[in-house]
Amino acid sequence: MADVDVAGILSKVRALGADVRLDGGQMIIIGSVHLNGEQRAWIARHRDVLVGYLRTASAGLPPAPSEEDTAPYTWGQFARVLYSQTPNDVDECDWSWFVTCAGKIARRELGEVK
Repeated sequence: MADVDVAGILSKVRALGADVRLDGGQMIIIGSVHLNGEQRAWIARHRDVLVGYLRTASAGLPPAPSEEDTAPYTWGQFARVLYSQTPNDVDECDWSWFVTCAGKIARRELGEVK
């Protein structure tokens, strides 16, 4: 299988209002109604790559900061925390949209997105 730009694909999926997450070790698609059949088929074909990517991303989560800890997170650390901790009273698709928009703003400010 050729190299797959998983981060780029997930960014596009999230921009469409959907998301791919791990739930109890299983990959799930949130808001799949926002994806067409070809997009869902791509996700299914690349399930192993996506699961590996998501496991690697979640393994790098920093510990929760204490009140004494003032060291700032990098955007990547902050995004992993946001994706791992959807608030109970917030719809998962709304949360995914929020994190995606916040990521675009942060990366634009960091000079990573044009």
